[in-house]
Amino acid sequence: MISQEAIQKILGIGEQVDVDPKDMARTLTITFFPEKGHIYSKKVKDFSDLLRQALIDLDVKVISYDESLETVAISKIAKRFFKILGNNILFALYEALRISHNYHYINLLALQNLLKRRRIKKGISVVALGEGKVYNLPIDYTSSFTRSSVITLLDRPADVDETSGFQKHFDTAMDSFSYHMTQIVILVDEKKWILYNFNASHPVYPIDSHFKENILHALVPKVAAPIRPHRMPDFIIDQKTFDPEAPEYATAVQDLIDGGMAFEGTNLYPKGKKMADLPFRNKFYRWIGSIHLDHRNGMSYGFLARQLPTELPALEPYSQAYASEGDYFIRDGHIYLKLDLAQGKFILQVPPIWVMTQRSGADKTHIDIHKDLLMLGLVDGKMRMRTPDGLKLTADYKPSFDTKVILAHAVGNAITAAIMNHFQSNAEYVKNVRENGLAIAHWHGYFHPQHIPKGWYHHGYGNPHVACSTPQSAIFALDGKLNTFEKAMKEGADYHGDIHIEPHHGTNIVFPSVKELGRLLMENPEASVLGNKYLGYYN
Repeated sequence: MISQEAIQKILGIGEQVDVDPKDMARTLTITFFPEKGHIYSKKVKDFSDLLRQALIDLDVKVISYDESLETVAISKIAKRFFKILGNNILFALYEALRISHNYHYINLLALQNLLKRRRIKKGISVVALGEGKVYNLPIDYTSSFTRSSVITLLDRPADVDETSGFQKHFDTAMDSFSYHMTQIVILVDEKKWILYNFNASHPVYPIDSHFKENILHALVPKVAAPIRPHRMPDFIIDQKTFDPEAPEYATAVQDLIDGGMAFEGTNLYPKGKKMADLPFRNKFYRWIGSIHLDHRNGMSYGFLARQLPTELPALEPYSQAYASEGDYFIRDGHIYLKLDLAQGKFILQVPPIWVMTQRSGADKTHIDIHKDLLMLGLVDGKMRMRTPDGLKLTADYKPSFDTKVILAHAVGNAITAAIMNHFQSNAEYVKNVRENGLAIAHWHGYFHPQHIPKGWYHHGYGNPHVACSTPQSAIFALDGKLNTFEKAMKEGADYHGDIHIEPHHGTNIVFPSVKELGRLLMENPEASVLGNKYLGYYN
């Protein structure tokens, strides 16, 4: 319906974003970590040789380890030393005063490690074979803990295969990430490989003639678009707070409470993992792990959110006054879309939207409305945040990893409802968006196609397997929603909402309420389950 450029403007994504795996591959530079001192099997070595050749064939820039290294300037080493010294002083001070903080004590061995001058350049990802020794892992040599991905190849444990349940894969993945200090794990045997990243998914692929194709569509996007949670500086923090008990929020707040309880019996929101419970091999590695998670205390999966009622702008008639290039323009600081619909050409102002959601790590089925809620907004391409009255923002108070996806769905709901309002003002979907708002939910599983409610349309199966929190995931959410809606309108279908399939990640769905959705899934336990069981039905 609209261009990627317009979508990025709406979502406030300013950087160049590749959405095609072939384009992603060409942006990658990958090296292989020296094998000396690492323990690995012949199966792992054979797989690494296949992987190296596949990456080269896909136009990934594969370089030697020596080429990946740079010598860090003495001035930077000195700056890092004093930064670590300041970190340790602040750590001791905050600990003494018992104040919440994000600092970790850096011991002498870790200090020596951080002051190494020969390091892997920023932006170069690295493949490691098997188990390495403490302080001699790829993460110990990277210049950036967030801009260089580590991919570790390991033997598949005998008790893990395609028949294993979600929890077994989840536990194996999280333990592997923390023990080996890696963002991506590939478990291999003679005939197949299993891919883990922070999506909590576990695709299994054969080692066959489609190996290169599977590397392109499964691994490359996860390296090119790594997990990147939004941080507080990404938001405009409104001075205006909100009262969770105020009448204007009563419907949304009560729905999150009741809906969370309704979802409890679905088993779609597994218990998360706390950083303290993961098998990091020392405190230094635990600290690095916390940096990857934006200093979160752990990870939980899925979200429940409630879009607040949205005032729908009217479609304006198109005229030659808007005949500039492109399908959007800015007027008085607001974003306007030029829509070429089957019914004619129109202009639409992108409306501001607000969503009531839960902070990252909250117990989604039992929330504390004064501590676990956030109001997130998307206004003229900028993300905004409001907190509950009286809440002090502590170090562990973070927005969802999927924040941009949540906002993409919400602004897409507003745009589609505004268009439908012009032609079908009495439609139930329009009324929900305008008067009641909508529920937006995500879990790491998929609907069985036979159980998709009538009036809901799915999209996304063919998209690259990107990680949560990436700009690509938000672009796919909004683009898929708008195109699916446009198709439904052309066909005269009865449109109630969309189901956004994120391959080897999970499902996003909009619904009239969280409670109704939870009740639907409770009454039909086979409608959706955790894991990839139903994903293949969409092929």
